[in-house]
Amino acid sequence: MIGFETPEGVSDELFREYRIKEDVLKRINNVFKSYGYKRVATPTIEYYEVFSSIKSTVLKDEMFKLIDNSGEILTLRPDATIPIARIVAKNYKKEKGNYKIFYSNQVFKMKSESKRERTQTGIEYFGNPNAEADGEVIVNAIEALKNCNVEFKIEIGNAGYYKGLLDEIDIDDSIKEILKNLIEYKNFVELKSYVNSLNLDNRIKNAIIEMPNLYGEYSEVLKRAEEYSINSRMKKSLEELNKIYEFIEDYGYSEYISIDLGIINDLDYYTGVVFKGYLANYGDSILSGGRYDNLTEYYGESIPATGFAISVDDLISGIESQRDFKEEEYYSVDYRVNYKEEDRKKAIEKAKELRKKNFVVELQKIDEFSNLDSDYVKNIINI
Repeated sequence: MIGFETPEGVSDELFREYRIKEDVLKRINNVFKSYGYKRVATPTIEYYEVFSSIKSTVLKDEMFKLIDNSGEILTLRPDATIPIARIVAKNYKKEKGNYKIFYSNQVFKMKSESKRERTQTGIEYFGNPNAEADGEVIVNAIEALKNCNVEFKIEIGNAGYYKGLLDEIDIDDSIKEILKNLIEYKNFVELKSYVNSLNLDNRIKNAIIEMPNLYGEYSEVLKRAEEYSINSRMKKSLEELNKIYEFIEDYGYSEYISIDLGIINDLDYYTGVVFKGYLANYGDSILSGGRYDNLTEYYGESIPATGFAISVDDLISGIESQRDFKEEEYYSVDYRVNYKEEDRKKAIEKAKELRKKNFVVELQKIDEFSNLDSDYVKNIINI
């Protein structure tokens, strides 16, 4: 019966799953807080126009649409960054300066029937146009993943490199879309064949064909990318990347960084650095972000911004592909107080005393129904 099942692409989260997610979020969000980011929340339901008015960000057929009593079209939030850009633009004049924001919420998309609802957490840094802001955001991504005890790599690129290359050619949007997909998915054979079929200058053809190959060790790829830089926009994008890399290097995190100038994000509002995070033994990216200086203009303000989002569900799947979750790592009880019925009051007092010290405490009455399993209990007190 349909009444006993969840819809395709969503699922219940029982105790173990939820406490793992809760702990992963805590580990990540503690990093954000330590850098001065403050939490905000946006509505689950937004006006459809908030997303549909922005060019090429979220495809219209990806959104869950609703109609309210007044006939307005609403949607379940398909993206976290866009509504945050809206609320920052709305409040920017009240308190000018840098806005450092983090969030943890659900996003909803119809595109993938297997994952229609996802938990997402991330940061957005508004008001700072400098490479240091991008560097800080990427450092937060690195420390968030380090805090989850996983093997990972962050691949960085720059949207300006590809867009600068497109400045040199006059082609239809449909052709741009084909090129973007072939580059993004590193379809070397088809890309070469398709580009050679276009009426383009050979230098431009060679640069497009080479783009998917521009990935790997940072300094080596940067040198090759410089050879294919045709204009000032492409050169500037590499200079920006170098400044960001030097910032990350100063933190001592260069080992986690590789370069990929073939990264072309699905959300076309990115204007500068773009990056993705990958876990060892897990194919899909679990993290993506970048600079998006023009997004708030849709809401009446021009505010430079940079940020990233982690797909928490994918992160947890990726962690499980590397190792088993240890119950005591993601959930444990500090103390369990075992008592007989006649000593219940004494046991309660002991539990209250420990909880005041911020310990997690269970009470367990000892009788024939007792479950004395203690695998997840650190300390046992018998009253």
